[in-house]
Amino acid sequence: MDWSRLFGKIPASQHPSFWLEYLEQNRHPQGKNTPLEEVCFVVFDTETTGLNPRIDRILSIGAVRVKGEQIDLNRSFEHILQQTDIPINREAIGIHGIMPGESRTGKEEVEALADFVSFIGNSILVGHHLHFDVSILNEALRRHKAGKLKNPAIDTRQLAVRLEKGLVPSDHKPGQYSLDALCQRYQITTSDRHTAAGDAYITAILLLKLLSRLKKRGVKTLGQLLR
Repeated sequence: MDWSRLFGKIPASQHPSFWLEYLEQNRHPQGKNTPLEEVCFVVFDTETTGLNPRIDRILSIGAVRVKGEQIDLNRSFEHILQQTDIPINREAIGIHGIMPGESRTGKEEVEALADFVSFIGNSILVGHHLHFDVSILNEALRRHKAGKLKNPAIDTRQLAVRLEKGLVPSDHKPGQYSLDALCQRYQITTSDRHTAAGDAYITAILLLKLLSRLKKRGVKTLGQLLR
């Protein structure tokens, strides 16, 4: 029986060491008065076996760091996770490009999660339709007796809506704020699309374009960005 589902939090004494180290890093979050150009962002994406965080699994995680108004190409993250019981789905392979052999020889889930939380530290997490990616990562962390991610998070979709339509939600056409639609609108090349690393890089470029426009509107600190 999964007692963590019934009773919620796992006692700290049962947390794995990688999670305790991550919690220690997040005891010192980035201050709300930090200028945007000094904020450390981690833009990430996951490729998964489906869209249900409780039953589906992570196939790959890709991430890049953004700081000082540029993408740090020397510090990127990409892991394919080990899967041994996933049936071959040729249609899905055509989307995410992960072959069965890569999944069978990838990193074990717990090892990939440990590397990922070490990579993100106390950074601000960024993604497109971020809620799903965070949810499936939290579910994977729970399986290994860790807790939920603590980092403040920003969804580039919501950021684009805020920039173009203001803080008050407005009606918009379906797909108007998809990653593909925003890339077309902001003239971003979509090479390597539908891979975790490729989508993370594309989303990082989108983030920089959105931040540049928000700064011109007076959004200059982390606190103003997160409001």
